[in-house]
Amino acid sequence: MPDTMAAEIQRDYLEKLYYFSLKKTGSRTEAEDLAQDIASQALLSLANGSRPADLGRWIWTIARNRYARWAKEKKRRSTTIFGDGPLAAVADEGATAEEQLLLRENLALLRRELSLLASGYREIIVAYYFDGERIGTIARRLGLPEGTVKRKLHECRTNMREGIEMAREVGVRSFKAENIWFSKSGRDGDDGSPWKLIQRLIPKNILFAAYRNPLSLEELCLELGISMPYMEEEVKLLVDSTLLKEVASQRFETDFIIVDKDMQREIFQITEEAAADFAPRLIELLDKAIPELQQLLEHPWDRSFLLWTLIPMAVDFVAHDVQRVNGISGGYTKRPHEGHWDIVGYEDFHPAYSMSSGNNNTVNGQVRMAFYKIGGTQDIWDRAGEMSSHEVNILASVIQGNRKLHALGTVEQEVVHSLANRSFIKLQDDDIILNFVLLKQKQFAQISHLTSLPVYTQLQEIMDRFYKSIYVVIGRDVPARLNEQLKFVSGQFLYNMRTMGWRHALEQGDITLPDDPKRSTIAMYMTLG
Repeated sequence: MPDTMAAEIQRDYLEKLYYFSLKKTGSRTEAEDLAQDIASQALLSLANGSRPADLGRWIWTIARNRYARWAKEKKRRSTTIFGDGPLAAVADEGATAEEQLLLRENLALLRRELSLLASGYREIIVAYYFDGERIGTIARRLGLPEGTVKRKLHECRTNMREGIEMAREVGVRSFKAENIWFSKSGRDGDDGSPWKLIQRLIPKNILFAAYRNPLSLEELCLELGISMPYMEEEVKLLVDSTLLKEVASQRFETDFIIVDKDMQREIFQITEEAAADFAPRLIELLDKAIPELQQLLEHPWDRSFLLWTLIPMAVDFVAHDVQRVNGISGGYTKRPHEGHWDIVGYEDFHPAYSMSSGNNNTVNGQVRMAFYKIGGTQDIWDRAGEMSSHEVNILASVIQGNRKLHALGTVEQEVVHSLANRSFIKLQDDDIILNFVLLKQKQFAQISHLTSLPVYTQLQEIMDRFYKSIYVVIGRDVPARLNEQLKFVSGQFLYNMRTMGWRHALEQGDITLPDDPKRSTIAMYMTLG
């Protein structure tokens, strides 16, 4: 009979006891301990001769009694460490090993609650309980009435007792940091925002945790396992830079769209389907442009080299047309520190291949130098790298003046030789020869008729359908207050067609990978007015 009941407890009640304990304690670890204690007490009672007539009623009585004992002990521990006087940090010399262990556990709980206090309360608690300052001294130092200090001490004692009795559980991000990456368009602030703020895991995980989920500072502390003093500073920086927004009293939510894995997976499939129509027509359009360009350009570039640059340029032209038709502004949001930028977050996702690309521009008046970033393989993402704004300006001045090497000043010669060493230009006798495409505005005007061709219209129609499909995918799960960003974010995915165009051209043998990627200047160009 006892063996039968014991088997029944193990078969029918262990899981129920665990969920009973989890509901009562709020902690998986403490639930496991409490459930084990209940089951052990029941099995011990059976071994000592108990024969309950109703096993279910009997075991739930034991469960309630053991939980009451657990709760009483939890409360006793909070009372032990929160009297009305200053706190001792060490046990009495005569304390037993068990008492010393209990004190250490109690102090750990206290430190946990202190780490969650806001700064205005934390300073008073530490001064009174740890530094032993009198209330009058604290009040004078902080410039507060004594009554305010007493009130805050009372509120802290009450809240911390409740916190200590509560089974707080830190979030998964406290030990398993998530990684998200970003794409930003526009000009950074003078202080380097937003990039300088979002390169570390802590702000990344704050932004990820608070997306579609307004959180208090305390909740963020628990989610990331970070103390309040550090969290307050991180959150203030993110709020000041407009990456995080206080949407209710002391509750914060990420202020830009983060595209999750499921969205990216669906968009990846949509992109491949659209590219199957888009990429061949793109090459068809460019093959109509190349003969004219080869006559207009001052350098005999071959078809492959030109296509590396013309593919992303043409995609950008079509994308800008589609964005304009769909009401996407060409400007960026004004930000603090003279910044003008918009940003998109992406949950870490690893597709079959990368569709990412980029376009870094240096612009000065009528001079533009564009450096495309080529996704799909890290070997050609940067190639020869980029020129600084200073180098671009000097080189543009040399080109516009058609100047020879011997006619350059000392600083200009230093820049030119540096660019030659990095393969952006070639020095041949006294001549300076560009290793990238140079286009002048009048040359653009001479090929503008290509946008009236039927194939260009077809490219616009394909990309417009592509944009609307992405808009639907992302729009399903965007917070209502971020809907105004939905057009911008959807429009960013149009530039995936750069990579899809390159991939198609590589597969068809229209372009070839550079032999020495680190010295390659493919997919770079300068325009002059």
